[in-house]
Amino acid sequence: MYLFPLPTTGTLHILSASDFLHYRAVTILPLVIWSFAMDRNLIIGQLLGLLTAVCWAQNSLVYRHLGAKVGSDAVAHVRMWIALPAVILLAYFTEGTFFPTNLSSQTYLVLFASGAIGYFITDMMLFHAYVWLGARESMVIMTLSPVATAIFSYFLFAERLKPMQILGISLTILGVISMVVGGMRIKGEASEEKQKAKGMLFAILASILQSISFLLAKYALDSTGPVSTNLLRNVGGLMAFILYSFIIKRNAKAHFAAFKNPKLLFLLFMAAMIGPVLGMSSQMKAFTLAPVGIVTTITQTTPILLLPIDKFILKKKITASSLLGTFVSIIGVAILFLAA
Repeated sequence: MYLFPLPTTGTLHILSASDFLHYRAVTILPLVIWSFAMDRNLIIGQLLGLLTAVCWAQNSLVYRHLGAKVGSDAVAHVRMWIALPAVILLAYFTEGTFFPTNLSSQTYLVLFASGAIGYFITDMMLFHAYVWLGARESMVIMTLSPVATAIFSYFLFAERLKPMQILGISLTILGVISMVVGGMRIKGEASEEKQKAKGMLFAILASILQSISFLLAKYALDSTGPVSTNLLRNVGGLMAFILYSFIIKRNAKAHFAAFKNPKLLFLLFMAAMIGPVLGMSSQMKAFTLAPVGIVTTITQTTPILLLPIDKFILKKKITASSLLGTFVSIIGVAILFLAA
């Protein structure tokens, strides 16, 4: 016999052994199943975050190579035309619709703005930074993006920063400064130094703009699915490119002509499938399965993935301060969000 408090009354009741086991099974089993499902979602979300980091690593290398060959503006523009049909098909197969039509006008505007800021302004700056500064160095500076997100959240949503979050912000900034200073010690020609300075500036601005873009996307994620969110962001980015390249600069034909070479076109096609399609859709899905902070932390490991490529394939000289700065920045991002 067991004395057991019933949750409905809080009073003690005498239960037989069989009744006690039945009661425990009925009350605890659903909690066990729910806990298992939550752990499974967390693991999947973390794996999707890691997949996203791998996608960004591949993209940064390919876009740097293509940008040096045909120009960063052409790369950023043409890849959107390649990515959009693929995202439309992915939305149909995963969410049952080619294009979401039941959203509010505010949601459309927010996601279009997110895409214009993220895929157009941010990526144009980042692609130039890849060429002028380097893929890994640019991605280290991009670790400032979650820091900027935390700061914007403080001012926009009155989210107070905890001491551990302030520590994370400080470490991330310290890591970026260490990497930048380490890069400045490797002297080159005056023109190269000027390009590196421009690359650093563009990467810093891109990190800030990316945080704004992601805040807008997360705001709308409750209204639609992750792939549809990515689809509408693609549309917003492409509309910005159409306005800029077809109407303002009138250089769209030159952008498409730059990819007459089948090898370059194939590289861009693969990068578009891996980045705007697979990478961004994975990140949007991960946001729905795991805490945004954990996902963001994992996606910011891209500079670590690029270290062996820089060292052993590109044969770049990596200073101790640059190496230390990369790891300190990643630790800072981890502390910032895991403390949330």
